[in-house]
Amino acid sequence: MKLLNQKKCPRCAMRVDREVMVCPRCRLNYTKFESATNLEAKSAIAQRDDERVLLRKGCPADVARWKLLLLTIFLGYMGAHYYYVGRYKRGIFYTVFFLIGLANAMLNFIPGVSPRGELWEVFTFLVLIWGIVILLWLVDILKVAINRFKIPVSLPR
Repeated sequence: MKLLNQKKCPRCAMRVDREVMVCPRCRLNYTKFESATNLEAKSAIAQRDDERVLLRKGCPADVARWKLLLLTIFLGYMGAHYYYVGRYKRGIFYTVFFLIGLANAMLNFIPGVSPRGELWEVFTFLVLIWGIVILLWLVDILKVAINRFKIPVSLPR
């Protein structure tokens, strides 16, 4: 019951009472964190200033939740929703494995082009990872739908 009256600091993971406005350990101001923007986070990511970037569940004011949901549903298997919120590394991960799965599908349907050997075994293993990415995409759809998708935000300097 005590956990219901507490929240976890997004920077240092310390549990504090809900009424506390500043984290006693890392000095994060929760009011400023709630008003932090994704645009500032994208700028900080581009400048490789990862110290300022925090992940927040739910959409900040400058991210359209309906657009994020549509991107996740229709283009999420390629990582479009991660590009939209500025999580480029994960977006590239999704895109690469989508292209690997697409190449595998195309190779299996072209007659006479069925590579075998060690290279094919590696390729087949990568397709297994592609299947895992598809499952992660479905989980992302659920997270966006229930407002639990983590979006990078940054406090202004």
